[in-house]
Amino acid sequence: MNYIEQLKAHALKVTPQRMAILEEIEAAGHIDVDHLYEILRMNFPSISLATVYKNVNQMYELQILEAIKVPNHKLQYEITKAPHIHLACDSCGSVMDMQQCIGELIDSAESESGYRLNHSTVVLNGLCPSCQKKSA
Repeated sequence: MNYIEQLKAHALKVTPQRMAILEEIEAAGHIDVDHLYEILRMNFPSISLATVYKNVNQMYELQILEAIKVPNHKLQYEITKAPHIHLACDSCGSVMDMQQCIGELIDSAESESGYRLNHSTVVLNGLCPSCQKKSA
């Protein structure tokens, strides 16, 4: 993904820190800000947690990033992409994308409610295969 163009399109200065934030979020798939901060500190020892929060929030507001709320876990972020479902583990908190067509669900919700939807986050909770094996 071309993050330089994306940042410029939103009138954000292209900095090594912003590029690293986007690259690390993409590599992780889903990540909370505290974990992201720990990773970024390896290459940017002087970066502050406040700077990471500020940049993540700014990119979220510009819809470069999406927030995923998993019950009983920290808010996680991902790169904005086509609508999809999230599978979240209640035990370890891992989150996995599942490419399902949710267009029919959105269409149905709009026609039944009268809402015009412009954003959706679907999180299905359960136990991931690893946690199922641990509890067996």
